[in-house]
Amino acid sequence: MSRSKIGFVSLGCPKNLVDTEAMIQAVSAKRFVVTGNQDEADMVVINTCGFLDPAKRESMDTISEFVEKKKLGRLKAVVVAGCMTERYLEPMQKTFPEVDAFIRTGDFSKLPEIAERLESQERLDQRLSLIGEDAPQLQGHSELPDFVSRAGGLRPFAYVKISEGCNRKCSFCIIPKLRGRHHSRSIDGILDEVHQLVGSGVRELILIAQDLTSYGRDRPEKQGLFELLSELEKVEGLEWYRLMYNYPKFFHDDLIDLLSNSEKFTGYVDIPLQHISDRILRRMNRPEKSQEVRRLISSLRSRISKLSLRTTLMVGFPGETEADFLDLLDFVRESEFDHLGAFTYFPEQGTPSANFSDQIDQVVKEERYGRLMELQQGIQQEKLEAFRGTSLDVRVDSLSSESNRRGFRYLGRHSGQAPEIDGLVYLESAQALEIGSLVRAKVKDIVAPYDLLVKVSQASLKLAC
Repeated sequence: MSRSKIGFVSLGCPKNLVDTEAMIQAVSAKRFVVTGNQDEADMVVINTCGFLDPAKRESMDTISEFVEKKKLGRLKAVVVAGCMTERYLEPMQKTFPEVDAFIRTGDFSKLPEIAERLESQERLDQRLSLIGEDAPQLQGHSELPDFVSRAGGLRPFAYVKISEGCNRKCSFCIIPKLRGRHHSRSIDGILDEVHQLVGSGVRELILIAQDLTSYGRDRPEKQGLFELLSELEKVEGLEWYRLMYNYPKFFHDDLIDLLSNSEKFTGYVDIPLQHISDRILRRMNRPEKSQEVRRLISSLRSRISKLSLRTTLMVGFPGETEADFLDLLDFVRESEFDHLGAFTYFPEQGTPSANFSDQIDQVVKEERYGRLMELQQGIQQEKLEAFRGTSLDVRVDSLSSESNRRGFRYLGRHSGQAPEIDGLVYLESAQALEIGSLVRAKVKDIVAPYDLLVKVSQASLKLAC
């Protein structure tokens, strides 16, 4: 008997994507058919994001879309999982009575059981087993087993979540309430996953967590990021790895030395700094001072020759004055980040800063955001111009939809670009390229605003070493 087809929608950050991939793996093991075409699915699983207001709106709109398809008879079941369910379970049950199942962040592994019951057309009790009433209540403690089953997909890269949750108490952040306290996987479990991925053809890994540099500090053996990366360096077949969502703390000298001497580390470090004004950092409940942040950036730049530094900044935090914002602009000018993301502050319900009396007017927030991004775009354009005429090693990710008779055109990235959040490299080649391979190419042009166009000649072509 053929099993039901299940489609998935993963919203939010790569950390959510890892959870979605785990659910896909779990239902596939039970012989359900996972389809990338949601129009042919019998049931759809939506993994929601509840971090910021735009993400919440996107989650609600997506649920509404698939609920409407169910009403029209084009779907048999809708399942909603993730952070929105963790945070707003009861309101969502009332808003979407047509949803067949809600799965909290600690109950992702229950999806196969839920899918089997839905397949048998048994209506689930949304107040009981569906929401994991029998699961341990650990402050929204998300599932994160040491050992998982992973298979490489069609992409030459993969995300590996090494820890979950966060012990920080930033006054603007709801994540600890959604994901629980920081908890790390074992090094053995992570390495087992890495070997599975590399064995299936993955050549690049992106290590992710809510707080990457705190990895291992909660485990009894006290082996942290340095020990994990030391083992990662020994994995044959792994060519690149990069580090996402690093907290400024715990960049010790031995860790920086390891990264500076590594042949597998791309040089890519993502550190969401949020702000630079000491006054605003205190109000955010961030323990670092501006001097410490600047010292860290200086150390990373001086000791890691191929460093590509990304950060995320917030504008319009309650009480932010024009002087505070000008300090932030000066900081961006002097730091010259390779990549920078920014967002305007939003008062998240349940966070201390939502109750601060000196909220900033939205018009002021948007104006400051515009000035910040205009500055960063100018910095990024200068960095892109510096690539013109140079040669780069580029990872070939996929065939572009813009391929034409003049030659194959592929999409890829150089070592300083993380997938899905930074710019791209368009590759022109007179011959077919292997997806996942590393090729040497010369930069021909800048494709506004953040992409490069490169030419791969037959003489310079090389398969990944």
